[in-house]
Amino acid sequence: MKEADIRVHLSEENSEIKIIAVKETTSTNDELKKLALSGERDTVLFVAEAQTAGRGRKGRSFFSPANTGIYMSILIHPDISPEECTLITPMCAAATAEAIENVAGVKADIKWVNDIYVKGKKAAGILTEGAFTKKGADYIIVGIGINLALPEEGFPEEIRHIACALTETSGELREKLIAETVNRFMYHLGNIKSRAFIPLYRERLFFLGKEITVISADGSFRATALDTDSFCRLTVKNEKGEIITLGSGEISIRP
Repeated sequence: MKEADIRVHLSEENSEIKIIAVKETTSTNDELKKLALSGERDTVLFVAEAQTAGRGRKGRSFFSPANTGIYMSILIHPDISPEECTLITPMCAAATAEAIENVAGVKADIKWVNDIYVKGKKAAGILTEGAFTKKGADYIIVGIGINLALPEEGFPEEIRHIACALTETSGELREKLIAETVNRFMYHLGNIKSRAFIPLYRERLFFLGKEITVISADGSFRATALDTDSFCRLTVKNEKGEIITLGSGEISIRP
C-alpha cells in the first residue's frame, strides 16, 4: 500500500492532506498522538497494513492482522465547541458507513455509538481520542478499523460470532475505501455546525424500537431504544417506564 495509491482517490478538497502509509505499527492512533504532541498542526492520515497493539474502546484490543483490514487514523485540529467535539465519533460512524456503502456496495448499519454492522455483525469500529479544553480541542485523533477481507484462518474464536468482513478478498477496494472514508469524514467535519450528518446517522441505527442492554459504569439494565437527539445522545425507556438520555456508555443488542 502506497501513499500515491490512496491520494489518487481523494477529492480535490482533501488533496493536501498529509499521508503516512506503513506496513506495520503498534497503533495508528498512538503514532498520530506522538505527532500531535510534537507540534504537528496539519491534518494527517496515518495508515498501516497491520497493527500489533490495535485498540478499541475501554482498552479492548482490536484484531489487526496483515492484508485483511484497514487500520487508519486521522489527526485534525477543528475549531469547534466542546459540545461539537462530542459529535466527532458519531459523525465518523456515519461517514464510515457511507464510504462502505459507496465502495463495497453493502448496506452498513450503526450500533450506538461507534460500531459499524453489516448483516448483523460488526465490520468496523471507531476510537476517538484527543486533548480537549474548555473551549474545544487542541487536537482530535479518530481511529477507524475496518474488517475488509476475511482472514485466511477466520476470525479468532472469541469474536467469530460477532465479527464479519466486507468481502472474501480485499482486491482493489482497500485504497478506494480509505480515501472515500477520508472524503466523507472531512465533508461532514466541514459541515458539523449544521449537523447535516445526523439524519444519515439515525437512519442507520438498526436497533431503534428494540430491547437492548445498557451498560454503564453504574451497572447494566434492560431498556427499549427510542431515538437519538441533536447531540447523538440515545434515549431509552427502562423497565419502569422511565425515559433516560444516555450521553456515554455502550449497549448490547444481544437477547
